[in-house]
Amino acid sequence: MKIRSLVAAAKIGFIVLLVLGIKAEAAELKVLSANGLREIMEDLGPKFERATGHKLAISFATVGAIVKRVEGGETADVVIIPQPLINSFVKDGKAVAGNVTVFARSGIGVAVRKGAPKPDISSPEALKRTLLAAKSITYNNPADGSASGVHFAKVLDRLRSSTR
Repeated sequence: MKIRSLVAAAKIGFIVLLVLGIKAEAAELKVLSANGLREIMEDLGPKFERATGHKLAISFATVGAIVKRVEGGETADVVIIPQPLINSFVKDGKAVAGNVTVFARSGIGVAVRKGAPKPDISSPEALKRTLLAAKSITYNNPADGSASGVHFAKVLDRLRSSTR
């Protein structure tokens, strides 16, 4: 149910975001989007184009790659990445605060093999025990700029420092 709500909110927010920020004449709009919204963008993009007459040139990449591109001087009509990074663009003068719109929120989840018991992640100590007992752990490489990878690496650092 939460995923449906997220998808619906993202779809509505994306359309509102683009429609409000676009002039009346048809244009090609450059969009830089984090990989996490690829499926939604690929679904909404053609619908938006039909509804508005505007063409979307969407480029997907990791959050880190998008940040590097913008910091390197690349511009776009719409940049879709986590809000803290957009806020840093505002601070650095690469975006205007009044043009920033939050249109979706996401969380990080834990997945286990089919048939395996659900892990106890009810507290930091329980999460730590679960991770230490796991045969393997997979997460996105934080060096690639993946928001979830960066966050999880910070969680691991906090868990490590809590044992010292």
